[in-house]
Parts: sequence; structure tokens; C-alpha cells
Amino acid sequence: MSDRIAVFNDGVIQQLAPPAELYEGPQNSFVAQFIGENNQLHGKVVAMNGTTCKVEIAGGNVQALAINVEAVGRPTVLSLRPARVQLNPTPGALPNVCDAQIAEVIYLGDHVRTRVSVCGHDDFVIKLPNSEGLVRLEPGTAAGRIVT
Repeated sequence: MSDRIAVFNDGVIQQLAPPAELYEGPQNSFVAQFIGENNQLHGKVVAMNGTTCKVEIAGGNVQALAINVEAVGRPTVLSLRPARVQLNPTPGALPNVCDAQIAEVIYLGDHVRTRVSVCGHDDFVIKLPNSEGLVRLEPGTAAGRIVT
């Protein structure tokens, strides 16, 4: 096993880092897609504030880390890991909350893979751990609010 991995795209190194850093902090959307599953939301940068930015997406504005962001007014892609999305968070606990509609539920034993329609995207995936408190989800119903 290696302690560093290089991710290449067309012969060009996109990122050289330890495995956890590649997964948790990809430097661009290619690395995010290559290392694990993620949702992508396309939007436009409307404000920059140091290491964070505000991005306009269908359904409103969200706060995001400013990774590989060009400038205000430019298009950008947000990458969100399915396991990092929460269903019905405590009100006010997290900055980005969107309404969601359940499209598909797949039971996979240790987790439930749920495809929802959110922020203008019909293929947004959430992985919810199969725990005692998991609410039964049904396609076609409102999922409530999710944290993106």
C-alpha cells in the first residue's frame, strides 16, 4: 500500500496526496469523481470570502469551500459525497438546507441508498445508515429538508 496516490487525467497529475486527503479534499471535480461517488451541482459563484464562496444553484444560494474557483460570476461545480448529506437536520444547525422529493429507495443492508430530486437535479443520491431511528422512506413523497 502507498501513503500517497497520484491521480492522473490525460497524463497530467491532478492531485498527489494521501488517500484520505484525496477523498475528503479533492482539488477538482475530476478527482472527486475518480475517488468515490459524489453528487455534482452546477452553479455560478456570486460571492467570495477567503476560503469560502457563495454559489447560486437552482433553488437558491449555498455556501461552499472555494476550491479551484475562478472568480465571482464564473460557473462552478459543487461536489457532495452521498454519505455526507443529512436528512431532516436540526433547524439552524447547518448552513445549506434544501427541500427534497424522494424518487427511489434501495435497501442495501447496512445503508439505504436514496435518490432524490433536489435543487433542480433528479439524480441526487443520499446514503443513509440503516439505523434504528431511520424513518421509512417512500418514493414520491417529500423527503423533508436535506443538508447539502
